[in-house]
Amino acid sequence: MYQPSVPFFKEKKQDQQDHSLYKTLVLAAYELHTPQNAGALIRLAGNIGVKEVWLVYDKDFNLRTGKIERVAQSSLSHVSYKIMTTTDFIAACKGFNLVALETTTQSQNIFTNNLPSQCVLLAGNERFGIPNHLLQQCKSSVFVPLPGQTASMNVSHAMTVAAFEWMRQHKAELMNM
Repeated sequence: MYQPSVPFFKEKKQDQQDHSLYKTLVLAAYELHTPQNAGALIRLAGNIGVKEVWLVYDKDFNLRTGKIERVAQSSLSHVSYKIMTTTDFIAACKGFNLVALETTTQSQNIFTNNLPSQCVLLAGNERFGIPNHLLQQCKSSVFVPLPGQTASMNVSHAMTVAAFEWMRQHKAELMNM
C-alpha cells in the first residue's frame, strides 16, 4: 500500500537522536547564477541533516533571497546559509577536506573515489564551473559519470548525487530507515 511521504518518514523515525551531519559535511557553491539552485542546495541540506550551506561570491551577491527561501522552504528553520568571499571560504574550510564537484582532467569518478569524512563539497557556477584559483585549493575533484548523450547536470542535481554518495560512504546507517 502506498502512503504520502510525510507520514511515511514520521513513522520510520525510530528515535529522537540528532542525526545531523554538522561538522562532517558542508555543501558549498561558487557564484551560482540562479536563486532556485541556491534554494535547492539548502533544501537538500535539510533533507540529509547538513547544518550549513556556504554560498561563495567574489562579485556582488545579487540573487533574490525571496526565491532562495521559497525553494528552500522549511529547511531554513534548521539549515543556515552563509554568503562569503573566496578568502572567507578558504578560511572556513580549515579542518575540512575541500572536494570539487567538477569535470576536469584530474577529476575522478565519484562512485570509485573515497570521499573524506570531514568534507566540504563544492559545486561551481552553472555556466563556468569552479575557477582554477579555487580548484587549486581542493584536495580532490570528482565528477558524476553521465552515460547518456547530455554531458552536463543541473548543479543542484549533481550536488544531490554527490551528497548521497558521501552519505553512502560515511553514514550508511542513516540510509537504513
